[in-house]
Amino acid sequence: MTHQHHVKSLSERAAREREYMERGGIGALINSLSGGVDSSATAAISKQAAPQGALGLILPCSTEEELEGERLQDIVDAQRVADHLGIPAVTINLSDLWQMAVTLYSAAARDLAAKSGIPLEEERLQWAINNLKPTLRIMTAGFFADAFRGLIMGTGNGVEYFLGYFSIRGDGLSDRQPIRDCTKAEVRGIASEAGLPDDLVNRVPTAGLWPGQTDEGELGFTYAEADRFLIWLLERHLATPVLSTTLTVREEAVDAILGAPDLPVAPDVARRIIAQNRRTEFKRRPGDLEALMQERGLK
Repeated sequence: MTHQHHVKSLSERAAREREYMERGGIGALINSLSGGVDSSATAAISKQAAPQGALGLILPCSTEEELEGERLQDIVDAQRVADHLGIPAVTINLSDLWQMAVTLYSAAARDLAAKSGIPLEEERLQWAINNLKPTLRIMTAGFFADAFRGLIMGTGNGVEYFLGYFSIRGDGLSDRQPIRDCTKAEVRGIASEAGLPDDLVNRVPTAGLWPGQTDEGELGFTYAEADRFLIWLLERHLATPVLSTTLTVREEAVDAILGAPDLPVAPDVARRIIAQNRRTEFKRRPGDLEALMQERGLK
């Protein structure tokens, strides 16, 4: 049985943010613009919620070579979004700060490894270096939120949250998450509703953590597949509980899910999605499943 999912429109989401601002005496909504569809849709919600209080930050954080190459397009596209929506935006190049922190922290990490006897894995160190970028961006957004009596607008969508594909020390620290109930396709729908150009609505998703990085390449499956699987899983849960309160696939349900005749993706894809979801349970919280079901109008 297919259930009716209620996906709130751009104006409904903006109204909710406006009400929240009025209730809390909030003066501004701080948006980190990457040129990607998630941040663009979130910025569109912010602009409609607070026509005079939506503010944009463009925060390049990379090597000089990348900033002259593929990351330059991020800056250009982010400014296009700001211009299209009429959001005042400033560009702050965090690259030097990132490299200074990398040098300082890496040396200290090696020193700590020697003192503690705990091995420092080079692969994990490189991951920490890359993951420092979203941390610096959220720190910067926090400064502006404090300075303008505002809130940090998160850009994580529902399928990324289900996958744990976000930084708990980055976007996970945002004050508001206006698209957390959405699939990637639904986020694109909000961006289209805002009148954003098609090339931005359908831009290849990337966190820009290293050269050539794309979300789908890193995950090993497409957002379209993850979207279909999540919607199918939520509906299956209504008939036979397969998810825990942290929005995590229950271990005892895995075999039945993979063997389901109506599985909406290939079994190997489902297996990868489930593995990604289960190993990132620590990023989610009790009550996340119930909140998502309620948000989507599923009982």
